[in-house]
Amino acid sequence: MASLTSSIHRLTATPTYLTIALGAGLVTWQAAAGTVPWLVQILVFGILLFGSGIPHGALDHLINQETALRSGHRFSLVRFLARYLLTMAVYALAWYLFPALSLLLFLVMSAFHFGEADIERVPATPAWTLTRLLAGSWVLAFILLTHVVQVTPVLQRITQDHALTLAIWALAVNQASAVLIGGGVLTSLAFAVAYAINPVAMDYPRLVRLALVLALGYGLPLLLAFGLYFGGWHALVSFQTIHGYLRQRRPDTLTAGQIWLKSLPFTALALVSLGLFVWWWQQYAHTWDPLPLLFVFLSLITLPHLGVMHGMHQQVAGAPKRSATLHKPTRH
Repeated sequence: MASLTSSIHRLTATPTYLTIALGAGLVTWQAAAGTVPWLVQILVFGILLFGSGIPHGALDHLINQETALRSGHRFSLVRFLARYLLTMAVYALAWYLFPALSLLLFLVMSAFHFGEADIERVPATPAWTLTRLLAGSWVLAFILLTHVVQVTPVLQRITQDHALTLAIWALAVNQASAVLIGGGVLTSLAFAVAYAINPVAMDYPRLVRLALVLALGYGLPLLLAFGLYFGGWHALVSFQTIHGYLRQRRPDTLTAGQIWLKSLPFTALALVSLGLFVWWWQQYAHTWDPLPLLFVFLSLITLPHLGVMHGMHQQVAGAPKRSATLHKPTRH
């Protein structure tokens, strides 16, 4: 009985199992009905986005404050917000002047960000850094190249039919199997080399759960596939890493629920900003295609978040860098 209770506790304490259950339910629905209704897709994506996706980024000020304290620096909320907004402004200008390069920058940084969260608590060595970049790139490529029919028109609208970008995409689509198989082999080799140089304890069941999330998304529409990965996996594992990071010095005062509540003010600010953006578009730019504008808006609030999370992951990886002994992995 004690063993069963312990197993149940571990299961319920791992929210990514809920993502797998949700994905399995959606796949079953689609198999039975032929398709998941569009309104259901929107509802599920909205719950994942606003329940965990945006909130995990709305903790950046707390993460940066903790990183500053651990680094022996003073933290200023005003200075943090000013730097955050300046980053967004510079990136917005880059989108205006160099849209194709800005898209490439966003994809590369997002790939590394995903890999950094998926393969956490490893030393910041060149081998592990390359492994994270390759792993995140493979995940991103898998989601995109298994939903070509839906991705292609979105890419055309975002890039405004940029010839070189679409030519590269067409080449990737034509060689999709080679890209995914070759990328998987290259990532595995990089992982093996990084592990041989700097061995660390890996939570392999966690990687299996990631594979299940991606596999379930393979048979679902793009919106659900990306929602399952971003909101149902990436944001949840990031939330748990953030939870451990923030409560390390005060374990009795910060629960996971309290940390989520602390994200609500900036989550609300993001929603208000999105509402103002929609209002501005309707009033002054309703003849413009809203999808590229929305994508740029989301990229602007994402880019500074990537820097904050990178700082946290570097701090978390500090223990492996200072010690050659294996550490016990945390469960997500």
